[in-house]
Amino acid sequence: MMTKRPTLTLSCLSPEVAGLTDAMTGLVALDAYVADPAAAAAMTGPEWIKVTPRGKFTARDGRVFDVDPELLAARFAKDGVDLPVDIDHATVKKALFGDEAPAVGWISKLEARADGLYGKVEWLEKGLRTLAARTHRYISPTLKHDDNGKAYWLHSAALVAAPAASMPSVASADLANHQEKPMLKAIAAALGLSEDASEASCLSAVTNLKARIDPAVHQAALDQVKTLSVDLEARNQADHKAKVDTLLEDALKAKKIVPAQRDQYAALCATPEGLVQVTALFATMTATLSASGLDDKQPGDKVATLSAEDREVIKMLGISEEEYRKANGLTASA
Repeated sequence: MMTKRPTLTLSCLSPEVAGLTDAMTGLVALDAYVADPAAAAAMTGPEWIKVTPRGKFTARDGRVFDVDPELLAARFAKDGVDLPVDIDHATVKKALFGDEAPAVGWISKLEARADGLYGKVEWLEKGLRTLAARTHRYISPTLKHDDNGKAYWLHSAALVAAPAASMPSVASADLANHQEKPMLKAIAAALGLSEDASEASCLSAVTNLKARIDPAVHQAALDQVKTLSVDLEARNQADHKAKVDTLLEDALKAKKIVPAQRDQYAALCATPEGLVQVTALFATMTATLSASGLDDKQPGDKVATLSAEDREVIKMLGISEEEYRKANGLTASA
């Protein structure tokens, strides 16, 4: 019976960090059936798998590791948490992106033996199907170690499609190689954190970066920008019209244009550039019309000109011009 397994959060390493791909893929692989050949013949999942060899060994990329099976088994017993068996180190790699990485089996017991560390596995249906299909039949453990290569924690194991080896050796998808500290410092700095920020702090910062803006909030922001743009455009148009009206009214008063020309000049001032050009033009113009003298005159002040007929009537009546004007409501001559 499997024990309760809490979710493990391991790393905040970024996939862009140099060397991370090598740090998360198997370097050398162990045949999943090496500890239980009978399971292969019976087409079932092996009850025990060899996870790592004992002692020092060199990975394919040249790094040297040192595994003490008793130390790892004791750490497992102290933690009291079953370890996942996944496919292609999905627990490590996909977790970086928040993707689902289900286990295909669980290591419920670790045992130190003369030649290395062995794990007792409770296979899930997907794990059994994968082994039966023979697409992934090699074991690649994920170890965490110190700067000297001494492994002190087994995080998980993976089924991988690595080539067979005559002398099976460990495949370490290491989460903490000697590049970890520089990488973690660089990641922390990129996230705006201090260099000594913990992995948990980095992971929290990455999670916050992954948060998406609520579509409703995004649309509201766009609507607000659109409204502000419309208001600003209306305000600019009103200011422009006021400047044009002032310019043309001043030109009319200065007799530089006549009322019939107003609409034509208004069209020329439709754009800010046009307004500048017309303003410069008016500055060079002088009054084209002389004063009429009627600005302060009232209609009743107008002096009427008498016709020849009017003057013949005056002569026939024998009255003066002033008397005639007065009798007919005409303004007297000056």
